[in-house]
Amino acid sequence: MVKKISAAQVQKLAQEDIMTRVARGDWYQYVHEPKLQAIVQQSAQTIAHINDVAKTDITAANQLLQEFLPHLGAGVTISCPVVSIEHPNRLRIGAGSFINARLQVISGGQVTIGKRCFIGPNCQLYTPNHPTDDWQLRAQGWEYDSPITIGDDCWFGGSVIVLPGVTIGRHVVVGAGAVVTHDLPDNVIAAGNPARVIRAVRPAEQPTPEG
Repeated sequence: MVKKISAAQVQKLAQEDIMTRVARGDWYQYVHEPKLQAIVQQSAQTIAHINDVAKTDITAANQLLQEFLPHLGAGVTISCPVVSIEHPNRLRIGAGSFINARLQVISGGQVTIGKRCFIGPNCQLYTPNHPTDDWQLRAQGWEYDSPITIGDDCWFGGSVIVLPGVTIGRHVVVGAGAVVTHDLPDNVIAAGNPARVIRAVRPAEQPTPEG
């Protein structure tokens, strides 16, 4: 559900600190926020450099990714090229996860990927929302972010899209090309556009080792 903004809120919001508003999921105008634009532009430049380095030196590229992303668990692998990670401080990836090539994370909101996840190529995670009921506010660039959370031990096929505000449980398999518009519970297989639960999967009899 996209939350609404009234014209009366606009003036009040414009006076508040932009990073505070983004962090709490409140409305802002990206087109009028140079601080946000600078973060996104710097991130794009850094990723372009990392992708160039990866063409000849994967080890060096991996080290640069570790420096670029401060919230990576132990043993995380991210394959290059990476398309976009707009806000590196807002992305957390749990230990042992593997992220295949061409990841795209469009997010001022928090994005959390759990431990031991397999994320297929071309996956896209989006946290921004825009007004649906007021085209004038939409044209003015108003938006807000809703966090995305992906539980431990999930597997995404290629080209999965996750929309703002979605929480995906543990041990979830999402089929290739799915568009996840709503929360998914633990221990299911889901696919389609919009993604729907196809069936449940039996939880592992033994807990997965931590790591």
